[in-house]
Amino acid sequence: MDKLFVYGSLNNEQYFHILTGRSFSAQPAELLDHRRVQRRNSFAFALPWNGSRISGKLLSGVTSAALQKLDEYEGEGHLYHRRIARVKIGAEITQAYVYVGDPKALKPYLKKGFNDRDRIEEFVARQVERYLENKADRNLLMDRKHLSLMVTRELLSEEVESLLSQHFIDAGLPPFIIKHEIESASLPSLDWLAADRKAQAYADAYLNMVIKFIIFNQLEEKFRDQYRGSVQTKPNYYHHTLSGLMALQLLQMQRTRVQTAMTQMGVNTYREDLRYIDYGVAAIMIAEEIFDLDLADEIVYQVKKNRRSGNHPLGAELEFSNLGVQAVAAVERQDPVYDGFYYFYDFDLMRRGWKLGAHIDDHGFLTSPDVRTRGFMELAFGRYRLLGDVSKPATDDAWVLSRMIELAVDYIDVRPHSLHISMEILPDRPFRRIDDPQFFLCLLLLGGDLHEDDQGRLREWRIYKEEITHPEVGVCLSRLNRHHQNPSDRKWSSVVEFQFPRLTAGRDYQPLIMALKGFQIAANPYPFKGVKERPFQAHYEEIEQSLVDWAAQPMPVSASSLNAFIALVEKGLKEEALKCSAEYDSYCRLMLGRIETELKQINQRIIDHKPKRPSNHP
Repeated sequence: MDKLFVYGSLNNEQYFHILTGRSFSAQPAELLDHRRVQRRNSFAFALPWNGSRISGKLLSGVTSAALQKLDEYEGEGHLYHRRIARVKIGAEITQAYVYVGDPKALKPYLKKGFNDRDRIEEFVARQVERYLENKADRNLLMDRKHLSLMVTRELLSEEVESLLSQHFIDAGLPPFIIKHEIESASLPSLDWLAADRKAQAYADAYLNMVIKFIIFNQLEEKFRDQYRGSVQTKPNYYHHTLSGLMALQLLQMQRTRVQTAMTQMGVNTYREDLRYIDYGVAAIMIAEEIFDLDLADEIVYQVKKNRRSGNHPLGAELEFSNLGVQAVAAVERQDPVYDGFYYFYDFDLMRRGWKLGAHIDDHGFLTSPDVRTRGFMELAFGRYRLLGDVSKPATDDAWVLSRMIELAVDYIDVRPHSLHISMEILPDRPFRRIDDPQFFLCLLLLGGDLHEDDQGRLREWRIYKEEITHPEVGVCLSRLNRHHQNPSDRKWSSVVEFQFPRLTAGRDYQPLIMALKGFQIAANPYPFKGVKERPFQAHYEEIEQSLVDWAAQPMPVSASSLNAFIALVEKGLKEEALKCSAEYDSYCRLMLGRIETELKQINQRIIDHKPKRPSNHP
């Protein structure tokens, strides 16, 4: 028998090629006396059913080697059974193999919400895991084989993710490539640390961060495995966003247990008798201990309840440093905790924190693990490969993005500094000139950093302290960037990145995100930087100077400008809401009320402000 009838995931040419590495001739056909069963957002399976028919394709010339791979994918004899059935092609009836589902065996997958892509990912992961097992057995020398495999998978999780992604991009990878990538991937070590006395002074903090990233990774994986249907994202969005949000929420709820467990296991400090792998094992065991299904159920329910998806892709970058604005010019030992993240790559933290896009930003050239530098630790949600600036939007949901920001600040436990909010723009809509500079002041009211200096004068510190200004460049309020969604993609996504917001703990950024979204949709203003040719250059230079002047001595925004800005935001959000659900429309109206309230409260604060004491200083 060399004929196979396909109707579900095997009917997808890309998936079929990933699984078998082959293509076969195909004809439209019908499977007789069978019924197709498919739950919403899940995968399909066939059941015998007299009189029913399933549409699909009949493949001819299918080899025994291909069937062997498909048997493994379908879990032949357990999840599915390969049977011979009658197939109709035009007026002709012939016989062919077909995979018939076992509802009882498939129930756990259906309950978790597995779809076709999830099943393909699971199959590919099993192929990769065979080589991980060899590496774990050979390199870790542990008696506990399962734990050895778990820590190997964790320490090489970035490489595994890359292989899984490449499988879908290339419609399959030859086994020798998988083997080579796993074999050549290095496991991190602390051998270098024994001889580096300077680094040892900061080792406790770095190893704590190593453990925290691994715990997060493990919990994120558990949410993805247990609640597939609840964490699925659109194909062009970063698929770790919702599961990452849930993991961060659980970590906030279990903060005390995590710290207690680290202390009890003796991994909250650097010990010369412990290897990097030992810290990894401890982190995995802590994650196993704190993952509580009742808490997880509650978190999943709350995320479902609060989600409000729009249709404009969003992202965020968070900068952290205990030195504040001095991070990029820091000198040795100025930061007593991390030394300006000088040893970030030595402790392999980019590979540990890849799910959150962790890297070092020195505001200069792109940093890499081969170069030590001091700067900010940055989390870039959705950026899953730093080199080449490969990223996907994190979400289209302002609540999800805001909550991710809030929880990440809480978990990282390094002084937050600044926040960049990015938004994908419509490709067919030209940028426009903004005549009223007070519209940009409204943005600063919502997201800037208004507070008093040591003489009691109110300042906007992001501009006043030259955190987003440069003598030769000007004010970097917003910038036009371009991102690839995968390494082989020749197309760019155009993104406007708003760089002015201050990152603070415990803040709800929903009003700011929604205001930026509505403003960008309705007005589509020229970004301040990153545009090769911008008309009205002199006009924008005047606006930049007015922002600098205002930051030094904030004045209230006029009522007419404030109301016009709110109307513009409302127009943009209404335009988006027309393409979304009724629930999203209600959410937009709720956010508009909060935007207006915040603007008027902060504006009133400027009106009411009086310096603590007179000063002749500017």
